[in-house]
Amino acid sequence: MVKENKISCWLFFLLTLLKAQRYEADSLIISFYSDAPLEKISAENQTGCYSYVDFRTDSVYVRVKIRGFSFPNKLMEEHFNENYLESDQYPFAYFQGKLIAPIPYTQPGTYAVSAQGVLLIHGVRRDRVLSGVYEVRSDGTLFLTGKFLVKPADHKITIPKLLWEKIAEEVEVSFRGRYIPKK
Repeated sequence: MVKENKISCWLFFLLTLLKAQRYEADSLIISFYSDAPLEKISAENQTGCYSYVDFRTDSVYVRVKIRGFSFPNKLMEEHFNENYLESDQYPFAYFQGKLIAPIPYTQPGTYAVSAQGVLLIHGVRRDRVLSGVYEVRSDGTLFLTGKFLVKPADHKITIPKLLWEKIAEEVEVSFRGRYIPKK
């Protein structure tokens, strides 16, 4: 009976440890900025983002609802969703990959991190390496920040010739989020 209790305690401990290796974003903001000759365009998504990092498998997953982006101008938002990203047909963008090197997620500090995987936007997949900075806080939360460039043409997002001076060839995408252990 004592032996069975010890085994049960170890199993409980291992299951708890494994669960604590998956962290989910409880707040994640993804924004983008297009700096073109005639117009500066920015948008932010605070509510349509989901992400997790599983340190047991070094897996990274991000899903972004395209209609979740808010623009300062409603006409820009409408054009973005209907003419460029076609968000009814392609409602989400995704990144799924693996950490290139493990990070010490239990030790407070700041660490550079990179993940190699597939970025899917507008139905087009591209192999990418995305990098950022993780800050591990003493309370067990993780903060992730970073940015990368996306070329709309790489994802078959067509920009009419008349608007080439209003939309940049490369759009800067920024992300910042707080991750907490999944229980």
